[in-house]
Amino acid sequence: DCFIAIHSTKLGPSLGGARFWKYERSHDAIEDVLRLAKGMTYKNSLAGLDCGGGKAVINLRNAEKTPGLLIELGKVVESLQGTYITAEDVGSSPADMQEINKSTKHVVLADRDPSPATALGVIRGMEASVNFLRQEMAPGQSLKDLHISIQGLGHVGMALARMLNDKGAKLTVTDIDNNKCLHVAEEYDAAIVEPDNIFDVDCDIFAPCALGASVNKETVERLNCKILCGAANNQLSTSMIGYALKDKEIINVPDFLVNAGGVIDAYKDFGLIPTDFHVANIIDGIYDRALQCLRAAKDLDIPTNLMAEQMAQKRLESV
Repeated sequence: DCFIAIHSTKLGPSLGGARFWKYERSHDAIEDVLRLAKGMTYKNSLAGLDCGGGKAVINLRNAEKTPGLLIELGKVVESLQGTYITAEDVGSSPADMQEINKSTKHVVLADRDPSPATALGVIRGMEASVNFLRQEMAPGQSLKDLHISIQGLGHVGMALARMLNDKGAKLTVTDIDNNKCLHVAEEYDAAIVEPDNIFDVDCDIFAPCALGASVNKETVERLNCKILCGAANNQLSTSMIGYALKDKEIINVPDFLVNAGGVIDAYKDFGLIPTDFHVANIIDGIYDRALQCLRAAKDLDIPTNLMAEQMAQKRLESV
């Protein structure tokens, strides 16, 4: 099964990655692609990009990712006549995009891993939230000696662990692949916990970097952190979880605000941002946008995820 969702083209063609995953049911894949596409609309809007939100999900439960499958996906993308631009995502690679390019021009061809750009945006969001909590005005050594737990050590989670170690943070990590945990423990002196125990870790920042909806009505009650800020898409199972986080006085830095580094990088690779210097400036701007969101949410006494949605919607309505 292959599903492509286009949530909005108000700001421009919809841009979002192609996710290859094994879903138990087609319904689960459809639900995921719809949520992800909506998230891309908000993410691209907040990042100031002139593109809308879309996503492709390919269910590999009864299929394998082959060159033929990738070429067929490209044909479907091409049939949408430029209203959707696909890119690398979970389960896909730059080589896959080259294969898709054989049947469509509406694909981001990157010559580098976008994960460090995504991780850097999350770092900027963490710095903003810590400084908001401390009432400081500028980023700097704000993450030094903080205890940060990372759920998921894929490409982005691994890049985030490296950057946080460089900034002097103390790490606790988990992943379904224990070899990844052992690597991070050896390289960065990180503590390791079982996947389900990550929610109980007493830490300063919890960073979900695996699949979405990990923060739900059960796990939110177990969280023992001051800040929620990670790279995973759709971290909250529903928007109402934002109220539970607010009640627990956990600062939630909305995922679609901070994890935009990769799509900003992709926007440049598609020829829509002129240089890496401009990319770096836009990613660094995540700090200011996160701080703006946190302050406005506090002033209005509403959950930060709803505030970020309002900010994104305001730009959508301005065109």
